[in-house]
Amino acid sequence: MKGQVSTEYLVILAIVLVVALVVVYLIGGFASMGAGTLETQSGNYWAATYPLSITTHKAAGIVLDLQVQNNDLERLTITNISVDGTSVFSTSTNFNSGESKVIIGTLAAACGAAGTQFTLNNVVITYTKAGVTGLRQSGAKPIVGRCS
Repeated sequence: MKGQVSTEYLVILAIVLVVALVVVYLIGGFASMGAGTLETQSGNYWAATYPLSITTHKAAGIVLDLQVQNNDLERLTITNISVDGTSVFSTSTNFNSGESKVIIGTLAAACGAAGTQFTLNNVVITYTKAGVTGLRQSGAKPIVGRCS
């Protein structure tokens, strides 16, 4: 009887240890995916913003490419895009309703080596709508990507 109880105890202890190791492994595995998760969340957020969305973005050196789409029913004119208070694009560009264009901006500092992560904080798009100038769209999330 004592041998059976000891054996059952050891089997239960082994199962608990295996489950604990699996949990530790999974937590460690998910932690390494954090950067990819930030990129995905950023992309999803910016693709759904209104009235202007950024559907794709990439940076290489000091060049920033943004695919911008007008989701409004009216024509919009982008007059400025800034990152952390520094203008990266300041050419007036018209967007008809539903139109998408690539905007090429200039970053204040080089992106880094290919594959390194970049983060653009405090992104503000200034635009004109129906004669009203100086309208601003501020991003609640940064633009996160990989340098190319």
